[in-house]
Amino acid sequence: MRRARVLGHGLLALGAVLLGAALAVRLFLVPSLVVLPLDQNTVATASATDVTYLDFSTFEEIEGAEADVRVEVEGTPGAAEASDDVAVWSSGTRLTDAGTEGLITASQYTACLDRREAVALDCDAETVDEDPADVQGVTVTFPFGTEQQDYDVWNVTTRQTFPARFVAEDEIEGVAVYRFEQEIPDTVVRSTSVPAALAGATGEGTVEADIVYSNVRTLWVEPTSGVVVSSEESPFTRLVGPDGTEGATILRADIAADPETVAAGAERAVENRDRIALISRTVPLAVAALGLVLVVAGLVLLTRATRGAHRTPQAAQAAREPVSSAQ
Repeated sequence: MRRARVLGHGLLALGAVLLGAALAVRLFLVPSLVVLPLDQNTVATASATDVTYLDFSTFEEIEGAEADVRVEVEGTPGAAEASDDVAVWSSGTRLTDAGTEGLITASQYTACLDRREAVALDCDAETVDEDPADVQGVTVTFPFGTEQQDYDVWNVTTRQTFPARFVAEDEIEGVAVYRFEQEIPDTVVRSTSVPAALAGATGEGTVEADIVYSNVRTLWVEPTSGVVVSSEESPFTRLVGPDGTEGATILRADIAADPETVAAGAERAVENRDRIALISRTVPLAVAALGLVLVVAGLVLLTRATRGAHRTPQAAQAAREPVSSAQ
């Protein structure tokens, strides 16, 4: 009985430790493991159709072109701002004419991201095209545990955020995703001097014109990981003259992610989703279940040992009593 009691106490203690460990995994280990990487390195490609753009070397509008889009996202682990809480990522986009391979437009920005919330933070490393900037909101990835709600998503052209509204649940490459739509209304990016004809004005010389940008974007996001599996957009940048006259189109296109990029995004989303599920659910539940089993086993052994201890003195007393014989 003594051995059973010792074993019962041991199982009870070990079970309690495992239950505490399961709670600790959820409270402390998960927040330290489910984070954005410091060394992010991804490349996405897309195709642009029905492209109209302004060739600034000739001031000629090119219509009906096709273009290739390449987006590179790279983390900088050695950045001064990079830490356990902050990731420094740069995103660069290039759009080139598929026929001539000439550059149509390019942009790059650097942001400091909260490694747990995936939103931009204020830091000295923030830039847009090497100029200081105030990057805000969601950038190249959505938060872990993305919800069916609106998110403020950064737009590099306007240097502002605009709401991306949850629309529906979809499925891409067999992966359950949330579909968000973002509409960017006509926004004046900046003013510039251009030949009068490009701004829809008459006469010779140059005039001051506004560069006006708008866009409609659709983003498909795997909710657990926050990975953007696929995207489409229709940017429209044009010149508007001083009297509101419509001028030349700087860029207009319909852009959609290439199949290879969608497949790679789905694969990356599934890998991250499953890893997060393992860390945040499977491991804590398994440890908690084992701890509960050990606690129950320990209680059973202790209960039996206690009952056995009560029965033993009674049995000994009965053995000492004389047995009467029949006369």
